[in-house]
Amino acid sequence: MVPWKQAALAADPIERSKLLAEVADPAAVEALLADARQLTMSDPEEALRHAELACDAAAALGQPKLQSATSRARGQAYRALSRHTAAIDALEAAAQYALSAGDDRLALQSRIGIIDSLGWLERFDEAVALAEELENALLLQGEITESGKVLVNAGNLHHRRDDYPAALEAYTRGLERLRGRVDVPVIARVEVNLANILTHLNRVQEATGLYTEARKGFEQQGDAYSAAVVDLNVGFLHYVSGEHSASLAAFTRSRRAFESINRRVEAAKVDGDMGDVYRALNLLPEALECYDRCIAVFLEQGMSYESARAEVGRAVVLASNNRTAEAMEALDRAEATFKAQKNRLQQAHVALIRAHVLRQSGRNRQAAKEAAKAARELTRAGLHGWAAEAMFIQYDVELDAGQDATAPMEAVVRQASTHLRSSLESRAQHSLGRYYQHQGDTERALQHLRAGVQALEEARALVSIEAFHVAFLRDKIAVYEDLVAALLTRGLRPDIVEALDCVERSKSRLLLERVQTAQDTAARGGAAADPELTERLAQLRAELCRHYHGLHVFEGADQLQKRVGVPVGDLADLQRVEADYRQALREAELGDTTPETRALRQSAPVRLEALQEALAPDETLIEYTAFFGQICAFVITRDDIAVRLDIAQVEETQHMARRLRFQLQRIEGQRSYVERHQTELHDAIREVLKDLYRLLLAPIEPLIVGRKLVIVPHGPLHGLPIHAAADGDEYALDRWEIVYAPGAAVWHAGVVRNRALGTIAHPTSVTESALLMAVPAPGIELVTDEVDQLHALLPGARVFHGDAATLDAFHEWAPRSRIIHLATHALFRADNPLFSGLAFSDGWLLAHDLYGQSLDCDLATLSACRTGATHVEPGDELFGLMRGFLAAGARSLAVSLWPAADAATMSVMIKFYNGIAQGTSRAAALRDAQIEVRQEYPHPYHWAAFALVGVR
Repeated sequence: MVPWKQAALAADPIERSKLLAEVADPAAVEALLADARQLTMSDPEEALRHAELACDAAAALGQPKLQSATSRARGQAYRALSRHTAAIDALEAAAQYALSAGDDRLALQSRIGIIDSLGWLERFDEAVALAEELENALLLQGEITESGKVLVNAGNLHHRRDDYPAALEAYTRGLERLRGRVDVPVIARVEVNLANILTHLNRVQEATGLYTEARKGFEQQGDAYSAAVVDLNVGFLHYVSGEHSASLAAFTRSRRAFESINRRVEAAKVDGDMGDVYRALNLLPEALECYDRCIAVFLEQGMSYESARAEVGRAVVLASNNRTAEAMEALDRAEATFKAQKNRLQQAHVALIRAHVLRQSGRNRQAAKEAAKAARELTRAGLHGWAAEAMFIQYDVELDAGQDATAPMEAVVRQASTHLRSSLESRAQHSLGRYYQHQGDTERALQHLRAGVQALEEARALVSIEAFHVAFLRDKIAVYEDLVAALLTRGLRPDIVEALDCVERSKSRLLLERVQTAQDTAARGGAAADPELTERLAQLRAELCRHYHGLHVFEGADQLQKRVGVPVGDLADLQRVEADYRQALREAELGDTTPETRALRQSAPVRLEALQEALAPDETLIEYTAFFGQICAFVITRDDIAVRLDIAQVEETQHMARRLRFQLQRIEGQRSYVERHQTELHDAIREVLKDLYRLLLAPIEPLIVGRKLVIVPHGPLHGLPIHAAADGDEYALDRWEIVYAPGAAVWHAGVVRNRALGTIAHPTSVTESALLMAVPAPGIELVTDEVDQLHALLPGARVFHGDAATLDAFHEWAPRSRIIHLATHALFRADNPLFSGLAFSDGWLLAHDLYGQSLDCDLATLSACRTGATHVEPGDELFGLMRGFLAAGARSLAVSLWPAADAATMSVMIKFYNGIAQGTSRAAALRDAQIEVRQEYPHPYHWAAFALVGVR
């Protein structure tokens, strides 16, 4: 060990000083200083240790100039650790040592870093005064380079005070003095700061160019800290541009990098910005978690400005969770902080958020007043995009009250378009459309509603990640509904066609995207996976499967303890694993937000002519939709389109669905009770099924052509057994051969795919390329017999029973099979539908797993309980096992709508596959099987559980 390092490790301070005095020499101190400077960005704690040792050694030598250098290094390490009070003391000490050595220039240089630390401590007036003093003094000394550094620090100060014009001027002047005088990395860091200001001033292209070049340079130099700073700022740029997925991807990279080098404050700043993005996406729990995490760090560090900014975002989340009083208190605290700091811009931001909270709580007059105040200040600051957000609230209140604020709202539309705020543009156009509709001016209403839909299409195209997209639409989907309502109220034939197009634009777009991607194998590639993340996903996936096996989960998380008797600790552990796995999956998706994957394809909705061409002459497509609480139906045949308005009320159909569930659950009761009350139970459910027919089929029956139906449900209609709707003594499937589809475009994509493959009815090759798997368990003991009997019908099939029915076997053979039959247990998680799954002998196949699977099958039969159950999200996006198989490439699915009895299910399946083996279409085979089984099991619970989804 080097002698002076050995001395430095002495425990006793007096002994340590004596030893240092004996062995220290200037060269050793300089070496220690060099280490400290190199470590400042990457490992500030270690840098501080080196700097303190150097200070002790320099003190032992008694050389003031060396003491100045070591104190300055200690100050810089403190700054990197955000210990700014200690940093100021160390830098002032460095200046004093320099003065005692007679070096005035060194004294001035030593104090430059104090400007930034004063800013972080929010002692802004002192910081400004010191910057002016040092710049003038250094210029008098002829120190152009050092005066440029002062200007950069002043720019940081103005940026922190949100004075963007002053920051722009300071950075520009600083760069002029630094170019050609300092290393390229120094220039790059200043250009990153300049790019931040350009982002705030909406000069996005200039900012993007500076960021790109700077990050390349930092990566080449191995400067992880500076690269993370660029990612932080790029994330903000994407955020203000509406590119939320790309924004979170950049923020995630930045946060991970800051954590790896122990930069807690910078990581907290990322959390604050991520909270804003999650809030914009309506992902409120994630936003609240980010805000809480960063506020804790900021308060610990005494950073009231940063804490107040996070409190403003947090207030929106609180208000959205009906905690309005807490939200207003948080805004009052933040406003007091910004007033004390004389920060007018952030006060305006508080006024804007307060207006939003007031509007949300129905206090419209106060909201408009606060919004007007915010708009004035934001306009004065040149932040016209944010000013437009405030003006929207003000004029939306006036338009809702029937006041003619159309001219200023049109100005909001123009500002939103100029500043690339598509979501705001959509809201403003929607507001104008509603106003004109209430005024009876249908033509103008349609003009603005169409523009609102188009702007929303542009905004949603930038949000590619599924969970983000669904949440983003949650409070925006109404513009589609209002346009459909306006078109259908007028009711001309071109209006009906346009209304159908609008319904399809709003319906299952993400699922359609996945179906189209499944058909385009070249589009399945993605960015190379992070090996560490891949390993973590595998570990969490295995742990999740162990929990599912151990708990035997068949209900949503809120049902587990009550229904299955799961211990609270086990339930909490399961939920923790699920949360960790969900977060890891999100990180994996964010890691694949390359420019090619950031946006949806924006494929045009299928045109009416294409739908009609895909229909058979004896086939009718019925697409339901809902607006203003009423259900209507489009009826499309090969030669015509019609619409029926207000065929039922949404509330009425929801009540009927609850009655149906009750009657089905009665059959699941004790066998002795069911046997004694067979007639009563059968009559009771027939009354409900008659209501189902009366509400959804009777009003449109005269429009139906042929004996084949494609039914596209909507909202609460998903999962209803329309094929079992009863008209007198007949059921719907007695009259029609029925398939279901999540959307007309999804159905059409399957038909087009079938034609492209040249599928001819059901050739022998299909039945010979089958995968049959059975996993028997209590309650489903007959699945092995079921699969054995199916094997007799499909002799060329690959069969796996019991322990042989593994996930590996599925993954190996499913992609090569035209028919897949899985007879097993299933779980549907209403609280977390993509974690719904099918049991295999060695684990669970989750719905989300299927996103990474490539299937090319004509039929996947999920012979298990409730495999057709889905959770309906905004945009009529269906989540559950059905989504997973369609997204993987299955063109037809036979799924169960409720947990039918084992014996009846086996009977339906055998007759179903017997028809397929004889060349009958899938839809006709299932219909024939259900009609035949009904003779033995007359209650619909037994024969009507299965439905065919997809192509016929």
